[in-house]
Amino acid sequence: MSGGTEEQLRSALAGLADTVHDAPDAYQRAQRQWRRRDMKRRAITVAIVLAVVVVACGIGIWALSGASPGQHVIFNGNGGGAAGDTSVYPPGAP
Repeated sequence: MSGGTEEQLRSALAGLADTVHDAPDAYQRAQRQWRRRDMKRRAITVAIVLAVVVVACGIGIWALSGASPGQHVIFNGNGGGAAGDTSVYPPGAP
């Protein structure tokens, strides 16, 4: 840019800047808007996480309620080892 063009641009921008008047509470208003958006974002995030947990628990309960007791051995009260041993491992597990 030549010196003349630069000077014209500088004076044009200075003239434009002189016409801008901000409100006295502009910063406080912007800060309130930012906090409101932040709280809304956090609330939406909490709601989504809660929904995912509820859906995961529901699917788990549904899957466990459909299993037959003879199909999966989780607890065997027969006492495979010492007297009164109530192992939580299926037969043949290490």
